[in-house]
Amino acid sequence: MRYIGHRDLLRAMERLLRRSQLPVSMSEGFHPKVRMSFPSALALGVAGEDEVVELDLTAPADAGEVVQRLNVASYAGLAFHSAIAVHAGRKKTAHVASVFEMTIPGTLAEMTAQKIAALLAESNVSVVKHNGKSVDVRAAVNRMTLDGHCLQMELAATTGADASFREVIEVLGLREYLFRTIFPVRKKVVLSDQIPATN
Repeated sequence: MRYIGHRDLLRAMERLLRRSQLPVSMSEGFHPKVRMSFPSALALGVAGEDEVVELDLTAPADAGEVVQRLNVASYAGLAFHSAIAVHAGRKKTAHVASVFEMTIPGTLAEMTAQKIAALLAESNVSVVKHNGKSVDVRAAVNRMTLDGHCLQMELAATTGADASFREVIEVLGLREYLFRTIFPVRKKVVLSDQIPATN
């Protein structure tokens, strides 16, 4: 499933929702679409363990029943774990950060630890993305740790040109290993309403 693109996932979700027979709301127009949104699209090649999709329903539904119907209608590798009912008219949830985790080959662990220390010591590390835009990788990194062979990073979601995990991997000197021996997993999508309030 990590190699399913976001647009393909949207089409798969529409078919899945039709099979589930949930009372989903449809857009108006010549080609009605299911009213659903993802606060953050998952990059191709990255597995997701705690993704979020928002569905608009035309009638109230029990959260447990929603999860059950979705899983019965779903595909291998695409599982639904929980559902939360929110009030109509509530603002869409904002994506503020993502937590990624990946296993680093043992032969690269020492080099990666040195690269992490160098990156975190800088105030600005600019790289050029494939689209030609320059981004500050350091500003995107909220935190980064290497525990043994387990690399974990929290990357901020910002407006404009974002530095993704791919740019971070490049700065760490691991680009050529991505999707060969290193397979990123997005462990969590951090949303605006998940951030503790501060005084």
